[in-house]
Amino acid sequence: MSIGLSFTGKIDHPEALLEAAKILAAEQNYRLTAGESGLKVVLCPLGGEVGFLWRPEGDPAGPWLVRGGCMSTPAGAGLHRAAVELLDNLPIHALTVEDETGFYRHRDFQRMKEEHFYPWLRTLVDVCRQESGRGVSGMQLCWDLEQYAPQDIPDTVVTPVGRFRLSELVNLLEERGIEALADRFFLWNGRTRDAKFYRSRAINALWEKCYFAPSARSWEDEAVNASILDDLERAAKLDPSLPLPREAYEEVCTLAGRTPALPDGPKLTEEFAPGYRKDLVTHNLGVLRLTLPGILLYEWERWENGSGAHLWSDASSDGPVWRVSGYRMREGDARFTDHLDTLNGVEGRALKGGALRWGWKEIYEDRERLYQAQCEVISGPSLFLITATCTDPGDLGQVAELIGRVAVVQNRAREETVQAKKE
Repeated sequence: MSIGLSFTGKIDHPEALLEAAKILAAEQNYRLTAGESGLKVVLCPLGGEVGFLWRPEGDPAGPWLVRGGCMSTPAGAGLHRAAVELLDNLPIHALTVEDETGFYRHRDFQRMKEEHFYPWLRTLVDVCRQESGRGVSGMQLCWDLEQYAPQDIPDTVVTPVGRFRLSELVNLLEERGIEALADRFFLWNGRTRDAKFYRSRAINALWEKCYFAPSARSWEDEAVNASILDDLERAAKLDPSLPLPREAYEEVCTLAGRTPALPDGPKLTEEFAPGYRKDLVTHNLGVLRLTLPGILLYEWERWENGSGAHLWSDASSDGPVWRVSGYRMREGDARFTDHLDTLNGVEGRALKGGALRWGWKEIYEDRERLYQAQCEVISGPSLFLITATCTDPGDLGQVAELIGRVAVVQNRAREETVQAKKE
């Protein structure tokens, strides 16, 4: 189970809490979002946020009731401490904090780590020890199930801070101790945002968020590339002896058009180079599983009739543009449409829990001849329409290969990631 805290209290009025939170967020370089019924202060990645919800106790003039919480794993004990200190500095009256670590009461940071966060991490390592050498596939630790699934490599584990051999985490614990393992696994294991914090934040972005595409391609690429470089350069200034992923840093410098500025220092050497998105990744759309190149950017394409489609494309190349739209029958199971009969080279395939058919045809957009693969996937009452539009007919071979990876599942739940239970 996860480690965290929750709280209740009273505020004079939401505007007073919001104004105080804005000042603290600006001072600490946190990110803040707010709505009519609450606000959220984001302290770090990996769920590192403190949420606040409010409602009038009676008279809207005040006071108001407020409640909220923070989930401290997998980000780490540093997040837990920062969340407590955030509450200390906000105008919340009659504040009651339920902190399972006891840190809100005793404020002993090392004690909190040793009694709660380190046992939590040891439990994860015990799971890796049990599975190591058995060729296990698809294992994930603390991975967000709402996003893509990285490509599977047997006997390895996917985490937000990198891919590891199962035996690697076990060996790190046994050979270097729990503190060294925690420094590598937790994003925020220290008391403050020190060099290891900025290194871990950069490593998380390299593995989970970076597309390894030129910054000029999109604002998203520009932002993530810049954040990685800034964090690694700051880590080097804070601790020149800290090993850093220098090859990845130089690669991102090239993508960002930035001159490398890291001083000479040790290199973080690991078996797997950062970047889940350098390989294929699998997207979860209801019961549909669609595997595409990780470099593709996603957006929701809204149509004039109010509906739309999931869209993946790479603006820096002429590669295929993928679209997916889904439908659900009101009664009975879905069936293939007659439209498939008009396509070239129609093929069908049975899936575990469904079936698909696809073919291709030439289309014209703005007088340009394009080649479009069209695929229908049925599973129970669900019908998915997949298109891949190409400028080069030679790209249809790659499209066919990816359609060959399409799968459906019996229900919407993906296999759960491993969660730790405290001792």
